[in-house]
Amino acid sequence: MNRTLSRRAWLSVSLLPVSFLGGCKGVGIWPAAGELCKACQRPVHKNSRTVALLDGKRAVFCCPACARSEHLQSAKAVRIIELTDFNTGRPLAIAGAYLVRSSDVNPCTEHTHAPEPDKRPMQATFDRCSPGELAFAGKAEAESFARVHGGQVLDFATVGQ
Repeated sequence: MNRTLSRRAWLSVSLLPVSFLGGCKGVGIWPAAGELCKACQRPVHKNSRTVALLDGKRAVFCCPACARSEHLQSAKAVRIIELTDFNTGRPLAIAGAYLVRSSDVNPCTEHTHAPEPDKRPMQATFDRCSPGELAFAGKAEAESFARVHGGQVLDFATVGQ
């Protein structure tokens, strides 16, 4: 009988972390897709997902701006090979893609509202995903978005890697 109880106790203790983690998944602790950005470890949003070669190895980034920041901060070779259309969430070829930079939409930015002693929100001075860059399949889509949300429309081919 002691053996049976000790086995049950061991099983319940060993399965506790698995059941706990599974329960947290529905609360939004992890990103829905389960992907984290290679550089900043933020959740990768479906409509800004960026794939690049980082020192020749495939890596997923949360957005084009983060991939560019990785190159600037680590001096590693980064070549963006796939973007995601912000409007549809579908993979997008580099050729013919347009970016909107510095709009008022940036899915990566985390707004913190921790007040200073004078009760004003703290302001972030640096974020590797800013200014935000969102990709679009065509110039018309990018311009339409920029009319509503601001930002600069750029041809991805002229922006470079």
